[in-house]
Amino acid sequence: MTSVARGGPRPTDSVDRDRLLATFLGLVAVDSPTGHEESIGTILEARFRELGCSTTKDDIGNIIAVYPGTRPGTILVSTHMDTAGTDRGIVPIIGDDGVIRTDGSTILGADDKSGIAGCLELLRLLQANRHWSFPTIEFVSTVGEERGLVGSRHLDVSRLEATHGFVLDTAGVMGSITYWSPTSVYLTITVHGRKAHAGVEPEKGISAVRVAAQAIAAMPLGRIDEETVANIGTIRGGEARNVIPGTVELEGMARSHDQDKLDEQLEAMRSAFERAAREAGATVDFAAEEVYRTYKIAEDALPYREAAAATRSLGLEVTPRKSGGGTDGNYFNAKGIPCVALPTGMVDEHATSEHIALDDMVLACQNLVAIVTQPAQE
Repeated sequence: MTSVARGGPRPTDSVDRDRLLATFLGLVAVDSPTGHEESIGTILEARFRELGCSTTKDDIGNIIAVYPGTRPGTILVSTHMDTAGTDRGIVPIIGDDGVIRTDGSTILGADDKSGIAGCLELLRLLQANRHWSFPTIEFVSTVGEERGLVGSRHLDVSRLEATHGFVLDTAGVMGSITYWSPTSVYLTITVHGRKAHAGVEPEKGISAVRVAAQAIAAMPLGRIDEETVANIGTIRGGEARNVIPGTVELEGMARSHDQDKLDEQLEAMRSAFERAAREAGATVDFAAEEVYRTYKIAEDALPYREAAAATRSLGLEVTPRKSGGGTDGNYFNAKGIPCVALPTGMVDEHATSEHIALDDMVLACQNLVAIVTQPAQE
């Protein structure tokens, strides 16, 4: 069985632009801030079943939808159903330029509902064209991706048959393939000083805020090098303006594609806090939690080759991309299912300036169709 008759229309030509747009707008209208995926999960599970999938939902809400193929083999297609932050009541606006935005008061939610919309369009095409040759597809839609890949972290991959997969959840130019992602570590740091009355006897206090400030000023932050970044993102502490703050808690992160460089950065941050605390007579608790681990997919690996072949079939240039962030692909790779991540057309994800061009969303869907229906590679 071949995917398309020689000289006939390609499966990628079948993507329905208007239907894809309508699907995306319908998904965006469903509130699903991270941690509140119940409504979108119910809708997606019903939609997958209507489109011919068998579905299961695990204890935390991840959905696995399986569509039977017409040839041997099983692949994974991954998306996530939560959106970043707390925004609700998202109202998309379609511009004359074909770009979908909001009025700037909320995010758009193209991250990752553009990926989900592409999956649903693919299913409609496969249902209508059972003569196409394609493998069994396991669609995995996770919860809590924006909270640190919670869904994929807890997913039991023994329930999956996929040998490799594709994560529809990146920005970047169309045609890019994210083959390398960093290790990310979350930091929780608590400085313990001594509180005192700031107006009557400040000498008796040890300011936890001052200790934290000295530590932050002394450590490398921001872009450390091409592979490594670090940040202190939140600071909480103190009781009143006239009380020397006895305790301050900070949250931060460090990421690197190189484990040795990451270890060096973490030690530099830890040492800066311990030194500042020691000099002031304070103490510090420094907790580092690995959120996800780096992966690197070789160009001759099956998911990269299949993605690259599909991309080239659309006339696009393949652009290898090293990501500064993580996706559910980090956990699928760590758990033995090699994956690459692919762009959906989203731009400025997580910001109120988030937008997506309909042309790019169509192209991303065509790329997915091409991956699924191209001849199997060895």
